[in-house]
Amino acid sequence: MLKENKTFRKLFIAYGLSTLGDWFDFIAVSILLGFVWQADPMTMAILPIAYAAPRIVLGQFAGVMADRVNKVKMMILMDVIQASLTLLLLAMPNPAWFLVVITLRSCASVFNDPAQQTLTRQIVAPDQLLKATSLNGAVFQMGKLIGPLLGGLVAAFFAPAICLIINAGSYLLSTAFLLTIRRVEDNLPRPASKDRALPLRKAWQEGWSVFLQNRVLLYSTLFGVAAMMAIQLADAQFPVIFREKVPHNPEMVGYSVSVIGLGALFTVTWLQRLKEIRSYGWVLGGGVFLIGIGFAAIGYYQPGDGMYWILVASLIAGIGTGLTSVGTNYLVQKETPPEALGRVRGIIDSITSATFIIAPLLGGFLMTLLGPSTAFLWVGLLITGVGTGAIVLQRLIWGKPRAATTVVSKQAG
Repeated sequence: MLKENKTFRKLFIAYGLSTLGDWFDFIAVSILLGFVWQADPMTMAILPIAYAAPRIVLGQFAGVMADRVNKVKMMILMDVIQASLTLLLLAMPNPAWFLVVITLRSCASVFNDPAQQTLTRQIVAPDQLLKATSLNGAVFQMGKLIGPLLGGLVAAFFAPAICLIINAGSYLLSTAFLLTIRRVEDNLPRPASKDRALPLRKAWQEGWSVFLQNRVLLYSTLFGVAAMMAIQLADAQFPVIFREKVPHNPEMVGYSVSVIGLGALFTVTWLQRLKEIRSYGWVLGGGVFLIGIGFAAIGYYQPGDGMYWILVASLIAGIGTGLTSVGTNYLVQKETPPEALGRVRGIIDSITSATFIIAPLLGGFLMTLLGPSTAFLWVGLLITGVGTGAIVLQRLIWGKPRAATTVVSKQAG
């Protein structure tokens, strides 16, 4: 597919570069807040809010714009803004200002996702949609695998600031590739003139109408909110739990995230061989179930048990992550009318991002009240319960599977 579709190949490379840089950035941010500034659990809980709040406020507007404007030019502008703000992070004197700049940078990143998803739908044939979604998922997980591993080494041997510089450079390289396809939309079908002439408010209302009238999209989003609420209770607290479990090995944060990426990469590579997902229940519910098992195992781990057990738990969580990430993105791409994809994507992003506001604060409270180990264990069991419920109730949530005896279609070729 990468050989046949040159436009998708360049978009794929640009996405891969920015993703790899983002994971270098993740390690730098985690080490600076968790180990250098010794941030408490409640401060750590603000970090996902800094990433999520802009999606809540701007997500739906970004979705409307993705359906109306030149998506490549919008991504180029946002990459340049993100590179500039990443470099600005180097000058921040304390966690408070650091989080302010992260919030501003997140405002720019909000516009990238619906634009990238909408453009992918336009340049990829319907029968290759799962392959394209899996490839994007694979490069994301490859970034999660390589980025934290290399980022941990760079931060340990040099300084976390170098990871931020690498991320800024990755945004600029992404921009260079996007510049080579800036005119591609001139040859793509454009929205009808009446749609382009719609006021923003009317276009936004039509996006909500599509979303609310589509049972699969609506119920999947409700399930996603429940799952993300449970996951985000603990997700932001990884530096805190690792500070307790392996206090003399801060690099384990990066190793664990890399192994999560490895597990997810295996999963999305397998999914890439398939033509379509026929049963969302087993893929999404099963993925959440495995994430819960992994989190609970990390909470149960005792110092001295052998650090490889943390990596085993991370691998299980990674397999679950691969299933849920590709499954969710494919579902939205497949079930949404192409002309409304940006708006629906923005609506779903804004709704699910609300969990990043409530859940991390509650998670920080639980970590403080119960202690990291106990809280992580109980949160893991809660996530497992959500995944189990989705599997049991999958016909109620997603309807009857297209094939009663299979989860996915036969392999391509």
